[in-house]
Amino acid sequence: MNNPLPSGQWSSIGVIALAAVLFFTACAAPEKAKHIDSAGEVMRIEIAPRLENSDRVSSLDMRIEVPAPALKAGDTFLSMAIVRVMAPSALTDPQTLTASDDLGPIALTIEEDPEDPSNFRQDRRWIVQRDTAGDVEIHYTIEPRVITASTRPGPLIDTRTELWGVYGSGNTMLALPVNDWPRDVQLEWDLSEMPENARAASSLGPGPARARVDQQDLNNTFFMAGPLKSQPEDGEGAFVVYWMTPAAFDLQGAAEWTQEAYDYFVDFFGQDVDAFRVFMRTTERFQGGGGGGYNSFIFGTVEGEDRDPKEVRSLLAHEAIHHFVGGYGEGGGAGGQQWYSEGATSYYTIVLPYRASLTTLESFIEDFNAHALNYYTNPQSGLSNEEVTRLFFSDSNAQLVPYNRGPLYFALLDYRMRQATNGAKRVDDLIFRFIEERDAADDAVAFWREIVSDALGESGGEEFDAIMSGKPLDLPMDLFGPCFSGEERELRNFARGFRPYPDEEGRTRIGPVTPGSPAAQADLQRYDIIENPETLEAAEDDRPGSSIKLNIIRQGERMTVAYTPWTLPTKGLQWNRTGVPSEQCGL
Repeated sequence: MNNPLPSGQWSSIGVIALAAVLFFTACAAPEKAKHIDSAGEVMRIEIAPRLENSDRVSSLDMRIEVPAPALKAGDTFLSMAIVRVMAPSALTDPQTLTASDDLGPIALTIEEDPEDPSNFRQDRRWIVQRDTAGDVEIHYTIEPRVITASTRPGPLIDTRTELWGVYGSGNTMLALPVNDWPRDVQLEWDLSEMPENARAASSLGPGPARARVDQQDLNNTFFMAGPLKSQPEDGEGAFVVYWMTPAAFDLQGAAEWTQEAYDYFVDFFGQDVDAFRVFMRTTERFQGGGGGGYNSFIFGTVEGEDRDPKEVRSLLAHEAIHHFVGGYGEGGGAGGQQWYSEGATSYYTIVLPYRASLTTLESFIEDFNAHALNYYTNPQSGLSNEEVTRLFFSDSNAQLVPYNRGPLYFALLDYRMRQATNGAKRVDDLIFRFIEERDAADDAVAFWREIVSDALGESGGEEFDAIMSGKPLDLPMDLFGPCFSGEERELRNFARGFRPYPDEEGRTRIGPVTPGSPAAQADLQRYDIIENPETLEAAEDDRPGSSIKLNIIRQGERMTVAYTPWTLPTKGLQWNRTGVPSEQCGL
């Protein structure tokens, strides 16, 4: 499931936790592709970007052909989001949507959901005023979103421009029939107004693509057209990364590394999965972290921003592993299944690249120590899974719990399996069974408990119950085998409590401040201008617990604020390398 980094987050997170939290979005988690096996009629979608002055996409003409829907007067025909998790529809005037069939134009009336104060979900529907005859053709024009410095970061599902290209998602681009899903869908592109080197791709594939999909699959499909580059260069293969603006970091190297890791994941999980596609969008300032889609993932980066190669590799590996681990129930958003989907994915994001000889022992334990640091210092780590679900969209620390408690739980379960079977079985055996049989289970959580109890006895089920209720993890010193030993330490985590951002004049401002955070306690306020942002940037490298002084301008008044951007000290475990040779680690 996939998540924008919360703007008010104040629990600092490590590289792998960052990769995990970026996956959050209100859209469903990535699903397996549905191969076309029907000889039925095909719904066709054509997307035609229109350029203004040959250098910017000003609109996109959308044409959808729906084969013989056989609607009666008063039937609801189409639905489309007005807003989806703060992202507005790209259809600015719903009255301009037209439909026609063998009898000519079809009169439509519009029905809209009440406005959602939280801007989470509001939909619009079109209702036919007469019976339809034959195929129905739909036409409408959408416009890319206008972005300013005050645009709030959010899930990367809005429609916007980049260079002379454009990208978006079905959530904000597509008006789709409400009935008769799944469907065979043919996607076409009209790039005639773009330069000759224009390319197009989507979650369904490069260029023209065809797939059998559900309505939700199309809503969770990403679309990109323009000066596309890709790795591999031809855009074909089991794992493909697309982008338009050249990255200031080694994106191609990260993509090549992840391709190699992906091959290992395929062998490890033994699943017959379709290609997985990653899209990178580049913006002038931070506008959200990333989001999962249909067999795909999109992530954002800031133009000219350097990024740690390890962080990018971990991000891509994490999202690729989601393709295999999957979820259950509602999938993404606050469906309550992040303990499994994010927990198991975050666990394997560390373990599988090491097993594939793509990372080192030092990297392995560094990443698990980061999860442990975030777990122990997060004030919401004691929430039950039910409470995490309830607070998922409103509390950034609650949102982080599955990404840190989850992988530690699976590491603990792996420890229990190794101890119980003298190393013959691992947590892998339990996860493989869950993946294979979960769809047939009436209650996926109860089924997981059954799996654990079958393997470890009732004590395994009771330990799972305790973790789901929020009780502290009982992590042993030898959790990661003979190559590492645990040590209890006093831990503090960097906790800024807000996301700084540049305004239209290039000044650094404070974003929304997390209640209860060190920033809130220091009375820092949203929209404050920070005159010495370099002090804030250097603070993370200071000794834990160190205070800084920020020079602030608030409503024209200058002031100095003393600020300690660290969590309070708490006891927790960290693991150190022992002298045991690596070939005896058994990881």
